[in-house]
Amino acid sequence: MSAKVNYEERFYVALKRITSYMSPARLRRDAERGYGLDPAEALEMAYENVIEEAKSALRGYRRKRQSAAPSSVVTEQEPTSK
Repeated sequence: MSAKVNYEERFYVALKRITSYMSPARLRRDAERGYGLDPAEALEMAYENVIEEAKSALRGYRRKRQSAAPSSVVTEQEPTSK
């Protein structure tokens, strides 16, 4: 029997990791010296990392399907004439 995945915890951990990334200004400033990269390339790579973190957190998660018209919405009907 497989362990149930706690998606809320997984989302939280991914968001915590993403928030620990360097700010764009700091990354631009330190890119060449710290990583030997052009600042634009460092930003592009950081963006790709954020996308991968999000994809990883969402992997296997399915949202419940919503009906076309939620039952809580009441639509007004025209009165019928007889």
